[in-house]
Amino acid sequence: MGRLWLAFRIFFDVLFHADRAEQIRRIEEHSPGTGTAASPEHQTAPAEIAPASSPSRKQLPLRSDALTLLEVLQREARLIDFLQEDITSYSDQQIGSAVREVHRSSRVVLERIFSIVPVLATPEGNPVTIQGNEGAARIRLIGNVVETRPVTGTLVHAGWQAERCDLPQWTGTPEARQILAPAEVELAGK
Repeated sequence: MGRLWLAFRIFFDVLFHADRAEQIRRIEEHSPGTGTAASPEHQTAPAEIAPASSPSRKQLPLRSDALTLLEVLQREARLIDFLQEDITSYSDQQIGSAVREVHRSSRVVLERIFSIVPVLATPEGNPVTIQGNEGAARIRLIGNVVETRPVTGTLVHAGWQAERCDLPQWTGTPEARQILAPAEVELAGK
């Protein structure tokens, strides 16, 4: 398993980092069994290869998908603005009005990106029979749980599952990967 993991690491290093590709190409050209023998001064010793975590390597601007999702929810539903707001001084009516818009917009985002549907199509409160082949990730039994199957219980929550995951591809700079929403500065007209 260690060699398989190493092969994947080297594959992606070569694919995304030209300097690593060149180092590995030189090693491969001068390694025994390739038919080319180089003079000792031109051989690349394995110790000369920069480790994968070398700070001198250029890194692709990677970003967590969680941050990308938060960015979309902020941009399209103002979710972070709403959750970060101190709502203690607002009336229930004002909060309800704000929640309605955040809820509607967030739901649109979730539908577009994930197409979220219930795990079980049965309405909550109805009886459900669970066979022995249901995985714990799909159905969680609560209450007086027994080991024998099938069992019948009442559906308390239908669960949720994503039919897809179409997060937008983030293309920002490394310096901006933690930014969820830029600060906005309004300039006065002349």
